[in-house]
Amino acid sequence: ESCTSAKVVAAVDVNTLANEVYKHNFPSTPLWAKTIEGITVKEFDRLSFDMILMSPPCQPFTRIGLQGDVSDPRTKSFLYILDILPRLQKLPKYLLLENVKGFESSSARNKLLRTLEICGFKYQEFLLSPTCLGIPNSRLRYFLIAKLHQEPFSFQAPGQVSILVLLEFALSSLSSEEKNLDPNTGPDCSSKKRLPKGAFLFKLETVEEMERKHDQDNDSSIQMLKDFLEEENEEMSRYFLPPKSLLRYAFLLDIVKPTCRRSTCFTKG
Repeated sequence: ESCTSAKVVAAVDVNTLANEVYKHNFPSTPLWAKTIEGITVKEFDRLSFDMILMSPPCQPFTRIGLQGDVSDPRTKSFLYILDILPRLQKLPKYLLLENVKGFESSSARNKLLRTLEICGFKYQEFLLSPTCLGIPNSRLRYFLIAKLHQEPFSFQAPGQVSILVLLEFALSSLSSEEKNLDPNTGPDCSSKKRLPKGAFLFKLETVEEMERKHDQDNDSSIQMLKDFLEEENEEMSRYFLPPKSLLRYAFLLDIVKPTCRRSTCFTKG
């Protein structure tokens, strides 16, 4: 989509299911079913790559986790890359990394920046959500782009994290007391007692939350969800949530329509 000519010289993962999916989508790409720290420097040198794309395990850095940082065993592969990078015969021209918000204040990030500086890379960091790029999904993430060329970036000074954060992330951090939720108030600010029993399903929201969502759905700079959806057919019904699940999680789920310009991601937690 970027119209940049590129070839993936190798993809590395130990997850068998992930490898099956990758092999199905990219059958001609060499796929190494092994740990990254199991790859020798000589093997890396033979690949002679120009770019490294990395998305290290996020659990050591996520704000709702234990935040083990570099002491978490899941950072081993990332730290191994940082260890061998200065020892490669040919340094890559570019390095791209993605992770959760929280990585920007980690010891792992500090080690990354020191390694990049030792190797002569210039870098820039960002906290971005897809909505900043017109995509109707809110998922704040840390990004780093580093290049070996000496030409400066045309944006933002190095050493600063550019932050493009939507209001929703500030609101999502508020407690239920701060949001002043009234259990008897419906989404139209009316009392639930006035509604016919079983009329419809809705999420309890404050006036501020409703206004924010209304503003998002009227932001023409962001595409509608229907631009990303497949056409409905009979087979789609197997993906529908059962009524029992909807009733159980109705107050947690943000239910959207194809014409909405917003959506949120959630994890198994």
